[in-house]
Amino acid sequence: MHLWKTFLTAGALCLLAASPAAAELSQDWVLVNPAGVIATRLVEPAPRITSLEGKTVALRWNGKNNGDIVLDHLAELLTKHYPSVNIVKTYELDENLNHTAGNDGRSEANAKSVASVRPDLVIASQGD
Repeated sequence: MHLWKTFLTAGALCLLAASPAAAELSQDWVLVNPAGVIATRLVEPAPRITSLEGKTVALRWNGKNNGDIVLDHLAELLTKHYPSVNIVKTYELDENLNHTAGNDGRSEANAKSVASVRPDLVIASQGD
């Protein structure tokens, strides 16, 4: 934060020195956080599950390169080690999920789509 204050102060001094008329005017400065502020909603985490036996695991992919390959392999491993697990590849059920959300509305729609399969656990893979 101090770096930005120094930068803004130095920039203001340069402007004032370059323009004699501007030096005579009163100026109000608003310091803006370059990182931005994101309002968050606190959500209680789901209770941890102790076993995958008989559980539904939703696999979520956002469409980036090779993420689906990782999830396909993970599905094979999970069904091998936990025969009663129900694997749902959401990226095969809903093509709209196969891209990054881009905004809050799309992100919420993606979450609802994944939640619609009523998973006990969601595993996501981004790829790249």
